[in-house]
Amino acid sequence: MKGNETLSLDLCGTLDDCNVYNHMWYSVIPEMYAEAKGMNFEKAKSAVTKAYKEVGPSEIEWYLPSYWINRFGLNYEEFLKKCENVRVQVPYELKKLKNKYRLILSTNVSKEVLKFSLLENFFDEIYSSVDLGYPKKDERFWKAVIDKENVKPFEIVHLGDDYVYDYLIPSSLGIRSKLSDLKHFRFNLFYVTGIRL
Repeated sequence: MKGNETLSLDLCGTLDDCNVYNHMWYSVIPEMYAEAKGMNFEKAKSAVTKAYKEVGPSEIEWYLPSYWINRFGLNYEEFLKKCENVRVQVPYELKKLKNKYRLILSTNVSKEVLKFSLLENFFDEIYSSVDLGYPKKDERFWKAVIDKENVKPFEIVHLGDDYVYDYLIPSSLGIRSKLSDLKHFRFNLFYVTGIRL
């Protein structure tokens, strides 16, 4: 029987090593841009990386592949085809957590990217910055999560790897947050919840 607590998990750096993002941002899109502009891969990668930096992770568009495909004048269907074999690998042991907690994913990753994963099988709800309208370093993201979950902040336990996004901001609102990365995830989860994976 599940208790009243909600266990919130970050994705990139906590459950996954961000290979999905890195592959799309730094391999697929530059490769397509190189083909479209008739330039070599390294020059294309340099050009798209410069464009990424011009927008930056404080803006919602930064997280949207469709924004970049549009901006660079590329074909979205071709992009999806090139990414169809990309998968986020999430520990299968997360199933154990569902017996005790309401399990949610709190992430900056857009659902465009999450469609390449099988995350729906693990989480009761997925909260993406793109859907909520605020990046995770904005307290409005976390206020929206609290509101949508209809719980008191202290009823949410959150694990993530970024000091500001995953610890400082949610903790300031009363969420019980702990820094955790891929390497220490199992230990920190056990430390916080008492569940050994």
